[in-house]
Amino acid sequence: MRNAADQTQQDPLDRVRETVRRLAAPDGCAWHGVQTHESLTPFLVEEAAELIDSIERDRPADEVSGELGDVLYQVLFHAAIAERDGEGYSLESVASALNEKLIARHPHVFGERGYMSVEELNAEWERLKEDAAGETRGSRGALDGIPAGMPTLARAAKVVERLKRAKLLDPSAGAGVVGDPLANAAGPDERRIAEVGIGDAMLALVSRANAAGVDPDRALRLAVDRLAARTQPDRAP
Repeated sequence: MRNAADQTQQDPLDRVRETVRRLAAPDGCAWHGVQTHESLTPFLVEEAAELIDSIERDRPADEVSGELGDVLYQVLFHAAIAERDGEGYSLESVASALNEKLIARHPHVFGERGYMSVEELNAEWERLKEDAAGETRGSRGALDGIPAGMPTLARAAKVVERLKRAKLLDPSAGAGVVGDPLANAAGPDERRIAEVGIGDAMLALVSRANAAGVDPDRALRLAVDRLAARTQPDRAP
């Protein structure tokens, strides 16, 4: 097994990959050795959130680079676990499949399709996904493939966008002011009525955000930041 000194002549990506492999090996780090894909999921979410935070806060390039490296570490770690546990795939197979997918889904760049507008690309990508899955063109539902485990607000935004593309929803149609979601919340079903009203109001705001070209997830994060800055100015980031 190579040690750290032996890695100096390697490509940086090869070096960090070997470092992570060494950590995850049976004779490597005890903590790394007991980790699984499931146990690492919270770390993947956290590292992605920290990268997003550094980008949205316009942090210095070295800080963004460091956060991007932490996300890369998660990718390498999952691949190392798969190799260690004989799950049938490796970083090479992951990279190879990704490269093939990128080329196949961009025939206007790597093929002979020529220039395509963003609208044409969106429609073409859906057809290419159906082809890759062996499905009949047009058989895929507008909401197929949206992960149920997405953060709720981001999932709502994705659902609205998909329905808009499929011409099943016009987000601009409900552009009026959202009414009081608690106006009818009274009586024994007050909690359930309030829940429905607030849910509908939030979804209406997501639709309005789509019509305005605004990412509702980002908008809410920035609003929370502004609230924190107003209420605790000495601790504002």
